[in-house]
Amino acid sequence: MRTQQGNEGSGRDDTLTAAARVVGALGAPGAAAAEPGCEQAFEQVEQMVREQLAEVGRHPPEHWRAALRKVREEERRHLPPAGRGWLATALAGGEMAAATFLEFGCEKIRVSRVTGDTGDAFPSSDVLFEAEWRVPQPGDASPAGGSPQPGGASSPGAGDRAGGRIRRLFELASGKPTAEEIDRPLGRTLDRALRRLPEPPDRGDTPVVVAVRAAGWTCLERAVERLAPRTPLLWLRLPAGWPAGGPDDLLAPTPLRRTLWFAAAHVQPSTGAVQVVRRPLFPAGSTATVPGARSAGPLAEVRVRAPSDGGEQPRACAVVVTGALEDAPADWQAVRADRLLLPAAGPATLRYRLDGPGRVRLLYDGGHRPESTAWSTLVDRLPRRLAPPLPLDLVLAVETAVRRRQGAAQLATRVRRAKAVVEAVRDGSRHPESLRVALIGYRDHLPLAGPGDTSPLHYRTGFHPVTAALRILDEWEPSPLHHDFATGLEHVPYELRSWQDRWRPGSLRGLIVVGSRPPHPHSRPPQAVRRRAPVRVCPDRLDWGATLSRLRHEQRLHCLALVDEPDWMDDDGEPLVARWARQAWAHIGTQGCFDAHEDPRRVVTGLLPDTRSGTDDTGPSGLALAAGRPESWLP
Repeated sequence: MRTQQGNEGSGRDDTLTAAARVVGALGAPGAAAAEPGCEQAFEQVEQMVREQLAEVGRHPPEHWRAALRKVREEERRHLPPAGRGWLATALAGGEMAAATFLEFGCEKIRVSRVTGDTGDAFPSSDVLFEAEWRVPQPGDASPAGGSPQPGGASSPGAGDRAGGRIRRLFELASGKPTAEEIDRPLGRTLDRALRRLPEPPDRGDTPVVVAVRAAGWTCLERAVERLAPRTPLLWLRLPAGWPAGGPDDLLAPTPLRRTLWFAAAHVQPSTGAVQVVRRPLFPAGSTATVPGARSAGPLAEVRVRAPSDGGEQPRACAVVVTGALEDAPADWQAVRADRLLLPAAGPATLRYRLDGPGRVRLLYDGGHRPESTAWSTLVDRLPRRLAPPLPLDLVLAVETAVRRRQGAAQLATRVRRAKAVVEAVRDGSRHPESLRVALIGYRDHLPLAGPGDTSPLHYRTGFHPVTAALRILDEWEPSPLHHDFATGLEHVPYELRSWQDRWRPGSLRGLIVVGSRPPHPHSRPPQAVRRRAPVRVCPDRLDWGATLSRLRHEQRLHCLALVDEPDWMDDDGEPLVARWARQAWAHIGTQGCFDAHEDPRRVVTGLLPDTRSGTDDTGPSGLALAAGRPESWLP
């Protein structure tokens, strides 16, 4: 027999330590000790124990806290995880196909059958028997099941039952019951439990594991030694507590024999072909943290998108699967499936925690519930192909002229805002792979940098993928500001007139301008009343307003503007020039003219709804769409 830890102690605790053991048993059942909010639960149980036990209430609070720390430290010091680790390895490695678990607690006995990892199912436990036992006391009513609810009684007499339960646990922790008083009820309940086994534990082929969930409760530990089967494979000494549902906490150290994956749908941008892809969450060999440890189990994150635009919060199915690399999606096995409420625009991050072999917990703030649809049904519902999404060609025009004292800082701010808008377009698009970005950097009119500089457009790039375009944007340098009231923005529409062969056929085309000053007027400039500098017309006499209108009509160009207004556009600035500037910006940003500090997601809302095809309205069978870098997903 393997023994995890021999019993220690004199058999009796002082009053305060015994009361602290009761708090530990009631306030930290099983894995709850590692859950958020467990400290508050301890405080509630502690208050109840102090109210029910007058002898404890006479001690100062600091002594009470010290006793509770003493019990916790003793449990951590005398409860090495070696036995549980050996048991988990034996179940995972096939050394042990199944085992009978016999658990003794301060109030209950439970018998469970645990099966190992068989290749088509993870280790699991089935409860065969669970019942209360207790030392009878004068005036006992029928046993009160369940834990007392801190904070008050829910029905007449509930407080008395809770108080009687605390008193029984306190006397048991203090070592007051005699061996005969413990052996009689414990033995009767144990006999009933053993009769539920298909074969006697001493003569069967299935090994028996005895788990005593009462470390430090010496009189109970000794009683279990007298009554438990004599030939257990392993004897575990565990902290007081009673996890619901079975001994799953003892399987937490079992390593995964197979990788757990997140399954999602992916739509090819060019063809609309639909395929199931997966991303590893927990690789083979991963283990969950043993309950009671200071840290939670390992975490994994995955980014997904909603598969449809059905309302403000569309639903999606998130599925964790397992299967060999060479298996087809139909052969994967679902480990966990949830129906989620996802944001309509942009990706969402899902977090999963490994609680044990084949048991993962979803940590997601949005609404979610278990999904009952079988994995095979979800795969069968996948369409082979959807209508290809509309490609999105986006031109980003950024003003580079800044005042000398502001230098590169002002341009860096504009670049940061421009990048945020592009990223909002990418994150809000259902098909971000179809997005391309072209860049135009414009500065002031003459004096220009040198001979041959005839246009204020000093940066031009063709269409690039988003990552490459943003990298180029970071390399831009500022240019000097020469005019107070206008800049060379009017050359941008004329530049786009010659881009007919650069747009993709059938693409959605967008122009987003990020700047401060409007373009020069074509004629009849407004009058500056407070500053001596005049408002000059465009030296090239470009009728940019008419040109931009033709682009919107002929090339179906969607135009947005993100404006950082200069100081002369304030109420105390130049009223006539400010009126002209606002009219000019409104003409440029026909689909939306926004303040530079506006949320980028709101800026692009007028552009994004048109990025889907008219027949692409439901998405692939409700499966969440894969988001993030395409190379991180495997077919």
